[in-house]
Amino acid sequence: MTLEQPDISINPKTHKVMAWLSPSFPLGAFAYSHGLEFEISEGNVSTSKELYEWLKDILRFGSVWNDLVLFCNSYKTDVDSLNELSDIAKAFAQSKERYYETIEMGNAFSKIISSIEGVYLKGMPLPIIMGYIAKIENVSLSYILPLYAHSFISNLISVSIRLLPLGQTDAQKLLFSLFPIIDDVAKEALKSNIGDMRNKCVLADLASMKHETLKVRLFKS
Repeated sequence: MTLEQPDISINPKTHKVMAWLSPSFPLGAFAYSHGLEFEISEGNVSTSKELYEWLKDILRFGSVWNDLVLFCNSYKTDVDSLNELSDIAKAFAQSKERYYETIEMGNAFSKIISSIEGVYLKGMPLPIIMGYIAKIENVSLSYILPLYAHSFISNLISVSIRLLPLGQTDAQKLLFSLFPIIDDVAKEALKSNIGDMRNKCVLADLASMKHETLKVRLFKS
């Protein structure tokens, strides 16, 4: 008697999303702290609780929320409207470093995708390009959106591990504690339009501007 083998269905779309958002996908995201390096250097973020509050705020009111809105709108639009949407995204980059951060990662993503899928979009912020590629690849927006936010936050927690006395276990506890907020924000963003962009994390924006003046820097932003 032999046991029946379980049916394992291969879902290429799931694999693609995991690849796009993996730290091993060569976007260079590891090189950017999104202003967090300056906040830590000034002592404004020094504990796991303070880091939680900082990440929670940019999820709900700052750059992560804006990325999710841009991602959704890019997903829902046509290719002829991408340049206009891209200009809005660039205008919401509050510092030179944040501007280059999103453009350089967008270009890196586009370069890889163009060689794999034959779709080439250049000079646009990352959420614009990834949102549109997700649409033409028929990846569900409700599936990829919270994972995009998860990847964004996970990268910043990884940054913090290198700058704070924050161990791997505590870092994972922090990430897990943010899952409900990530899901809530993603659900809200699914219903958003471009007029729902927010700019309420002024201190985080100022940190990204002041990062340029740090004498010793590990990160590009």
